Amino acid sequence: MKRSIFHFFVVVTVAASLLTIDHAQGKQAATVVRVPVTTTAPDDSVSLPPLADPATPDQIREYLRLSGELDSYRARWIAAVDKNRSDGEPYWPEAFWTSLKAEMQKTDLMPMYMLLFQHGISRELMQRVLDDYKRLGAEHFKGSLEWFVLSSAELKMSSDQKKITLAKTLEVTHKIYAIYKPEIEAARVRYMAEHPGWVERK
Repeated sequence: MKRSIFHFFVVVTVAASLLTIDHAQGKQAATVVRVPVTTTAPDDSVSLPPLADPATPDQIREYLRLSGELDSYRARWIAAVDKNRSDGEPYWPEAFWTSLKAEMQKTDLMPMYMLLFQHGISRELMQRVLDDYKRLGAEHFKGSLEWFVLSSAELKMSSDQKKITLAKTLEVTHKIYAIYKPEIEAARVRYMAEHPGWVERK
């Protein structure tokens, strides 16, 4: 894959992940940062050790059901593609974007949440969160003591979350790019012939 396409999807990944997966979903990062990425196939085997007594899979699923966090994160992840399309090359076909977002829509993000939450959230904390969520309701839970405790735990995991999101984004991108690679390469040749002197982004 061309280096420029990797740079674009790093921007998308960081734009999405800097929103963080905590409860303060109104918080947004002021800037988007580019980071260097290898042009080899992505390593999607990010490994995070679990806590001694991590949140259980059932607790995590219940929390995601109550909070809607997984769905809202997916929406931000996909929206980051459109928000940062101007960083992509002009010859990338529209079908590539459509297919990429469709693949992101159906990508299973639950393993990512399991890995991350079991790494940074204990069973005791998650149970307190679930109890308060059920007692207070979604609207009143936000701003509660347990909300702040959980948000603090999630913020501590932000760098790990970025690694996981980057790996997942590059995994999905590679899959779709492989399908459209001949079309993209042909479009690149045509575009360069029609725009003498044009230089690809680095």
